Amino acid sequence: MPAPRLVAPREWELDRHAAGGLVGLGTIVVLGWAAFAGPLAGPPVPVVATPPRELAAAGAAAQVTGGEGAGLYQASCAACHGQAGEGTPNGPALTSAGAAATDFMLRTGRMPLAEPGQSVRRGRPAFADAQIQALVAFVASLGNGPPIPEVNVTDGTDIAAGRAAYVATCAACHGAGATGDAVGGGAVAPGLLGTAATQVGEAIRIGPGAMPAFDRRQIDDAQLSEIAGYLAFLGDRAAPGGATVGGVGPVAEGYVGWLVYLVALLGVTRWIERRRSR
Repeated sequence: MPAPRLVAPREWELDRHAAGGLVGLGTIVVLGWAAFAGPLAGPPVPVVATPPRELAAAGAAAQVTGGEGAGLYQASCAACHGQAGEGTPNGPALTSAGAAATDFMLRTGRMPLAEPGQSVRRGRPAFADAQIQALVAFVASLGNGPPIPEVNVTDGTDIAAGRAAYVATCAACHGAGATGDAVGGGAVAPGLLGTAATQVGEAIRIGPGAMPAFDRRQIDDAQLSEIAGYLAFLGDRAAPGGATVGGVGPVAEGYVGWLVYLVALLGVTRWIERRRSR
């Protein structure tokens, strides 16, 4: 019986293997773009200045009596909120807003609005730090309202306790990774990564927008710092072993990981097959 002959592969078979490898490589590139720069990439972390945790009593009194806060209020706020914070059809009363709500709204750029009726969204602060302090002191003097909470995030903050409190009270709306994807893709419950610690505490206490307010019986002062510490951890050190895929959760990110590695394995297999066929 004659020995079998080695037949050189046809040219079209080599082209088919090459095309398969190129398709696999292209798929990897597309998935990499989607994960790190495209629709799966996380939102950019906003850069925000950390507000002061408290206003000195003497400085606050000087700002109120000196008229700086009152002047800024009359120029930028009174048209909607009333001359003495009593409210108008264009804006709610501020007599019970307090320092926490005023500081939060001004430092997150949610106020002042360019015109009545606009949607309240986060933006760049319209005032400098000293002006915000003056406005906060003036509005706080109009009535009784929650003060700016004391939020301390240090190296000793209990991150595990902060995660437990966040999952119990915040994750349902703001998402497991605090990217705000759980409700309306971030339109209703915004992302929290990069939010200053004091603003986290202020939002929990005042409940801006559709968010409910949590008093000390629901979230105590220690838990405010723990939640803020956990959010800081998510923003800075949540993925020490590599990059995240938008923070959309372990199931979706695990699926993307498997898909990337399977496509890569397919590409390597095609490459090995092509070399052996030569």
